[in-house]
Amino acid sequence: MIPLSYFLIAWLVLIGIYAVMSFLSLLQLYRFGIAGPGTYTSSVVFLLVSGAVIVGSLIYFLTVDWSLALNLGGIIPAAPQIPL
Repeated sequence: MIPLSYFLIAWLVLIGIYAVMSFLSLLQLYRFGIAGPGTYTSSVVFLLVSGAVIVGSLIYFLTVDWSLALNLGGIIPAAPQIPL
């Protein structure tokens, strides 16, 4: 059985990677992009949508019982025992 908390840890790691990549993308956009209202508008829309998705995920994750475990016994049957 796999504890659900492993999935939470994996999600946090992926969110960290996403934050670093987003920062680098915005940095490149501001450094090499055309300075104008379109640049700032697209950045604000990107940050708002990203923030909304992360906040929505956090609200959902607050409702999950992380003490449960994922049982794959019905999907992946145990290897058959060969009598000796």
